[in-house]
Amino acid sequence: MKSYKDAIAFQCLKETKYDRSSIFRKDNIGQIPTPPRYKTYPDVLLIPLPEPRFENTDSLWSILKERRSRRRYAYEPISLDTLATLLWATQGITHSTHGYEFRTAPSAGALYPVETYLAIHNVSGLQPGIYHFNVAEFALEEINPGNFADRLRRAAMDQGVVSRAATVFIWTAVVLRSMSKYRDRCIRYIFMDAGHIAQNLHLAATALDLGCCPIGAFYDDDVNELIKVDGKEETTIYLGAVGKR
Repeated sequence: MKSYKDAIAFQCLKETKYDRSSIFRKDNIGQIPTPPRYKTYPDVLLIPLPEPRFENTDSLWSILKERRSRRRYAYEPISLDTLATLLWATQGITHSTHGYEFRTAPSAGALYPVETYLAIHNVSGLQPGIYHFNVAEFALEEINPGNFADRLRRAAMDQGVVSRAATVFIWTAVVLRSMSKYRDRCIRYIFMDAGHIAQNLHLAATALDLGCCPIGAFYDDDVNELIKVDGKEETTIYLGAVGKR
């Protein structure tokens, strides 16, 4: 009879532990290909984003105190300027050196396996649809036009916050981008990276007097299908809803 200690959660932690004898031990995974550092969609509409606007806000300490998961939003659009500022806060490039571009959120090995997609519902100057954040160009790529608020709500287990939001951040993991260096241990780092990014979004949204709610419960492949990723080498791992308070 199996016990809870046989569950995948426990086995994952066990199998990805480091110790002094195992850290350099060869595994049987074989060679792992390294995907491109940046994902782009060259054959779709590219929409340049405005420069982020660093408005005068409360102190960091006040923002940390104010931060809450907020699920009730006014049905008002957010501006493209505001969206650009939120995107910069999550994954904007802040420094380049020795062939690396460092971002606002840390990443193990500066590999940045997390990609950002947006379900745009109510943003001034943007048609509703699914967009990909092109980090290198600081631009949006329109990959699936249309209003998907209800479909995304159903994919998020009928959480109404998703359809009420002005936009929903959809974060995926390009697993091989981290796995090529860290092998099985990558699974830990990928979710750490996503947590850093989500917290940056939450703090930036709070500073801009917006509501924000991170979401971890959803039907994975329903969201993968919506944003057109394979669910294997790239798969959805986290959502973040944002709207006017």
